[in-house]
Amino acid sequence: MTPTKQSRRTLLRHPLSIYSTPNFPGKCCTNNGRNFQLASHEMCSACQKPVYQMEKITADKYIFHKTCFCCKKCKKKLSMYSFAPLNGEFYCIFHYQQLFKEKGNYDEGFGHTQHKTRWTLRNGATGVPDESEA
Repeated sequence: MTPTKQSRRTLLRHPLSIYSTPNFPGKCCTNNGRNFQLASHEMCSACQKPVYQMEKITADKYIFHKTCFCCKKCKKKLSMYSFAPLNGEFYCIFHYQQLFKEKGNYDEGFGHTQHKTRWTLRNGATGVPDESEA
C-alpha cells in the first residue's frame, strides 16, 4: 500500500492517526504478529500517581516517589538508611524511637491496640489477667 499525498499530509500533522485507519485497527505497534506492550506504570503508595524508574523508591514492598517517601509524624523526607517501617507506615528514626518511649511498646505508641489483647487460650479465655484478679 502506498500512501497518497493527502494521507502523507495527515500523518505529518497527526502522526497517531495511522492507528485509526482500517489497516491498524486500534492495535499498538506489531512485530511479526506480536503486539508490543506499553510499560505498565507502578503507582505511588502515598499519592497514587504513576512512578517512573528514575524517581522510584521501594521500601518494605511499597513503592514511592522520592518526594513522597516521608515520615508520617514530621513529614521529613526519608532515605533508604533513615527510616523505620511499622504496619505499612514509615517513620524517621527519631520519631520511631520517641513513639516507642511514650508507651513502652510498639503497638500503643503508634495508636494500635496491644497485640497481647488478641491472645486467647484454647478454652476461649484471654491470656491476660484482669486487674481485678491481680
